[in-house]
Amino acid sequence: MALAPALRAAAALSVVALAAGACSTAEPENIPEVSGAFGSRPTITVPDRPAPEQARTKVLREGTGAEVKRGQVAVTDVEMKIWEGDRKLMSSWGLLQPATVSFEDEHVSRGWSQALVGRRGGSRVLTVTPSTGGFGPHGAAPARVGPTDHMVLVFDLIGGYGVDQRVLEGKQVTGSARATPKVAFKGPKNLPHVGSWGPEPRRVGVHTLVEGKGPVLGEQDVAVVQYATWIWGQDKPYRITYAATGPSGMLVNREAVPPGVYEALRGTRVGSRLQIAVPAQYRKGFKMTKGGIAAPAEHPIFWVVDVLDRQDR
Repeated sequence: MALAPALRAAAALSVVALAAGACSTAEPENIPEVSGAFGSRPTITVPDRPAPEQARTKVLREGTGAEVKRGQVAVTDVEMKIWEGDRKLMSSWGLLQPATVSFEDEHVSRGWSQALVGRRGGSRVLTVTPSTGGFGPHGAAPARVGPTDHMVLVFDLIGGYGVDQRVLEGKQVTGSARATPKVAFKGPKNLPHVGSWGPEPRRVGVHTLVEGKGPVLGEQDVAVVQYATWIWGQDKPYRITYAATGPSGMLVNREAVPPGVYEALRGTRVGSRLQIAVPAQYRKGFKMTKGGIAAPAEHPIFWVVDVLDRQDR
């Protein structure tokens, strides 16, 4: 999914100055220590000395998953700190929401591309860079980051995906034709459309339209998904990632996703296509997840979700 506003602002700070030869010219020992297993929130220990003048990057773990290619999006966790004062800045682990990074997005610095393009899912990458010149095209930066500060970023890369990547549309599951509402993928971009709504749901209803054959999603896994979501009865979705922002990462955790989505994802196989009907006020008082995924709790909500990939967290 698109970066949450706070994460997007922090992302715009980063690694524009990352140079291919920086690692060979910088002192190798003057980089932070990073501990913790891939997928878990890393602990970053910044040396008690000035930051290196030049940007540098180090691959801490080589992955074997989906490679990030130019023109794709990357789904990644990221931990951000400021070297000076060892200050915490932003964490996708804290937000319970991995970031989707489009390398054509003007709000994402060139350095994220240099750090992530060509890497495979399962890689952990450390980047240190001066913040000067890394504030994005509009020169905006959070007040607590100064022009002489240095950014420390640790990426746990989940994978690279096509903006319009979807599950394979094989034979539909027996009984899925009886699922309501009726959904069809059509039009020039083959996007999901709801043809017939039916009565509003009184409880959460999950129907599998396409049965995947991949790994099963478990508690705390990251699911990589494409989705569209509607307020019940409306023609146009209020949020769609297909052919738009590209796949998003969703943590299989009740507090990390909107109402009804956790129940649908947990136990589902990668490669599946789901439709989810959620009654109004299913989770009273819900407005938005910590990672910025909103759903109007006062209305029934309908989702179509393609489960593309998973990653332990």
